[in-house]
Amino acid sequence: MPASRPDATNVELSGAPAIDAALLRRLRAQAARLSRRAVDVDDLVQEVLLAAILAGRTDAAWLAGTLRRQAALAARGAVRRRRREDAVGECLHARQACDVPALPALPPMPPAAQRVARLVLHGLDAAEIRWLLGISPQAFRQRLVSVRKSVAAAPAEVRAALRAFAAAPVPHRAPMPRPMGPARRVLQSAGLGGALGTHDPSGHLLLIRRGAHIPASSGNVSA
Repeated sequence: MPASRPDATNVELSGAPAIDAALLRRLRAQAARLSRRAVDVDDLVQEVLLAAILAGRTDAAWLAGTLRRQAALAARGAVRRRRREDAVGECLHARQACDVPALPALPPMPPAAQRVARLVLHGLDAAEIRWLLGISPQAFRQRLVSVRKSVAAAPAEVRAALRAFAAAPVPHRAPMPRPMGPARRVLQSAGLGGALGTHDPSGHLLLIRRGAHIPASSGNVSA
């Protein structure tokens, strides 16, 4: 079967009569009527020919019906793809429109408490912070108390800057293009312990495992 023009020659199918050039031309003409873009015509015909090979069918009525169904599937897929692309575009635009101020200087506090403060200011919740730092709920509460004491003792302008940053829109919490409830339920039922689940703007699931990659003085190594 030629890769460029499917009507250039006959198509031989094992156990079925050959599809001659005239039938291929009719299929291309039908595909041209059903396709919204000229560049999709040959792809649609090739898909029908592949289906014919798998089914061992070459009769004109079956080929025409299969082509109509393939065209309908392609059209629905194109509509869903455009919706996803539009939703992702709106999501990214919303993120770019968020005028998030730079992270203000933190008041003096222990390094462990400072790490918790930075993660809190960037929108992570308690469970996410405990997972990322590998600490117990009690250790998290102790560090949070230290953060609060340090902030309370800071000058008024420092406290105001921290409040402004915490109240600003968080870009990574912008609305996603699709409801993620079903995906969360799938992840929970999968029992993927020791991993943090998230997703990109398109809704593709991402799993982050703690300890999967660690830096070393001699370079990056895998754990």
